Amino acid sequence: MKRNGTSISGLLLGLILLLTLLVSCGRQDEPVAAPGAAQPSQDEAQPTLPKAPAEKEPEAAAPEATQPEDGASGEAQPDGAFTNPAGADPEPAPAEPEPDPVTEPDSDPEPEPESEPAEPAPDPEPEPDVWENGAYTANVTLEGGTGRASVTSPAQLRCEDGQFWAIIEWSSPNFDYMKVNGERYELISEPGGNSVFEIPVAAFDQALDVAADTIAMSEPHEVEYTLTFDSASLTRQ
Repeated sequence: MKRNGTSISGLLLGLILLLTLLVSCGRQDEPVAAPGAAQPSQDEAQPTLPKAPAEKEPEAAAPEATQPEDGASGEAQPDGAFTNPAGADPEPAPAEPEPDPVTEPDSDPEPEPESEPAEPAPDPEPEPDVWENGAYTANVTLEGGTGRASVTSPAQLRCEDGQFWAIIEWSSPNFDYMKVNGERYELISEPGGNSVFEIPVAAFDQALDVAADTIAMSEPHEVEYTLTFDSASLTRQ
């Protein structure tokens, strides 16, 4: 009997210890106030922490003058501000005058077309030179043929009533006549000397076609040449 009592006492003691441990564990997580016990005030339960110095609040910007909504009275409006009566639609603010449009300068005016200069009056045609009758000389150039014959230069000329005549002296005695513009001109020289002819000069500084008949070959043969008289070398004798 004593042994059973000892066992029961031990069990009770173990249960009490177990409850005590459970209660202790619960208090460590969150304290549970016993029923009927007065709960400590918030100030007593939590230690007071030192307050951080208050930051300096930025100065508030001056409130913009706004128009109270729905006619509610607000702060004093600045001079000249317009307030609408309650319930009235706000009138639009007067529009600022638009600046005068900048007119771009007109493009440079096109220059007026210059009047074409009047064409100069044509110079009057020079009157043909009127040469005095008399004897002249002028250089003469011979071209054509075989190149073996030549003529004397400067040649002797004479002027009669504005018409020039040239004395053509060949370097050979084998020419018996000449033709100019289809007209035949005979020898004016003595037999045995170089062949000499007098022919008309149609113009200066131009190649004049002439023909001279030679008897140096087995039979007579006309050879074509050109004679050019230089006006710059024309000299009065």
